[in-house]
Amino acid sequence: MKATDKICLLLLGIVSLTGCRYSFDIEDNGLKPCMCIKSFICADSLVNVDVYKAVPVQHAGKTDMGIVSPSYSLKRNGKEVETSSKDIENYGINLQCEGFSKGDRLEITFCADGVEPAAASTVIPGDFPEFTYRTYRDEDDNWCILLEYKDEKDSRDYYGASVETRRTIRHGPNPPFVTYGFASLPYAHNDVSLDQFAYAPVVSRFGAGDMYIWADEDREDDTYEIKYIIGSEISGTIEFAVRLHLFKLSREMYHHLYADYDSSYNPFSYIGFSSPSFAYSNVMKGCGYFCAYSKDYSDWMITYKK
Repeated sequence: MKATDKICLLLLGIVSLTGCRYSFDIEDNGLKPCMCIKSFICADSLVNVDVYKAVPVQHAGKTDMGIVSPSYSLKRNGKEVETSSKDIENYGINLQCEGFSKGDRLEITFCADGVEPAAASTVIPGDFPEFTYRTYRDEDDNWCILLEYKDEKDSRDYYGASVETRRTIRHGPNPPFVTYGFASLPYAHNDVSLDQFAYAPVVSRFGAGDMYIWADEDREDDTYEIKYIIGSEISGTIEFAVRLHLFKLSREMYHHLYADYDSSYNPFSYIGFSSPSFAYSNVMKGCGYFCAYSKDYSDWMITYKK
């Protein structure tokens, strides 16, 4: 959450201290069961699409969750591709096919008895742009990376980055051993603050680590600062190195991850000053997400050596 957004929300919260409550009957919401599609598609990797039936909360436990007479279509650049399917937990269906390339436009439709046909589309982004980066420590002793990249002028691109760590540890008289992991976020990185320069990245959990995400159109220049902590003391470590996992995100994936961040880090939802429900979906007549991304890696950079 940006510092300016936090200030606006704080002021809104102050003037809303005399807010009211509104009760409603969920039996009258008019919602019907629909298809739920979930997929993050990475360029040049095996494709997995999970599909479930979603039902309104008042129907939970009363409706058959099985998908009856399913039929589906997955297209790449307008042409049908061959897929395989299998049943998965929670009455779902998993679709698999070979990987797609950067720039491919993907479209999926899924039909079943008793629900409206659901459809979604996305385009696999191209390469992460040419980049350089350097590491340093700030005044609060956070480990930092300044990423500089060459984005096309007037483009509307979406990016992400995760920090992988490699630690070589002395193990008594035995040879050193190496452990891998992902860096943690600085403490209180999203606390409400009136400081417009406070560090407040947009971060969502993705895979095994935290992904910092940003829209290039929101940046004044083609740089992005990442601050992190390494999770434990450096004592016993004889070498510590980091590398970046760099993502270029489809528009749909960026907005899905942003909604996930908004849900996780908005403190006002817990005290009634904002909606407690955050969701983003690009699935028409359904729910879920059908997203794509490409991925690159930086070289390992040694930040500490004893």
